[in-house]
Amino acid sequence: MNHASNHHTFSYRLINHRSFRNTLLMLLGLSLLISVLILIVESSNPSARIQTLEQSLWWTVTTITGVGYGDFFPITTAGRILGGILEISGVVMFGLIIGIIGITMSKRQEEYLWFRLFERIDRLEQSVAMLNKKNDHMIQSATENSATKKSNENDK
Repeated sequence: MNHASNHHTFSYRLINHRSFRNTLLMLLGLSLLISVLILIVESSNPSARIQTLEQSLWWTVTTITGVGYGDFFPITTAGRILGGILEISGVVMFGLIIGIIGITMSKRQEEYLWFRLFERIDRLEQSVAMLNKKNDHMIQSATENSATKKSNENDK
């Protein structure tokens, strides 16, 4: 097992983890959906601070990540509800992502430890086999020596 191969690197395993991929896609999809919805809701109010797609995307990113600079914010009730949904969803999804990363790291460490254990067992099995060969050879030599001695005593 080559730990540096592409199939076993942490990033490869993480990207191929279905739950991780699905969570990222959900996060991206939800962000884009709410960006469009917040633009529709807020742009109808002339005093709203979010008037362009660029502003709504920026607000979505800062809100979902929990940064919330305060430069753009919804002023309508529907916009604030969307903001609350986005904040809660962001916390939940980032929590899922962190959990998935932790599980993936833990599995990787466990696989490494099992690999090392099996390597040690293989070396022990090889040592035992070598000792058995030596032991068999010593027994065979002792038996031959004993038979030779008895033969020599009988010849006398």
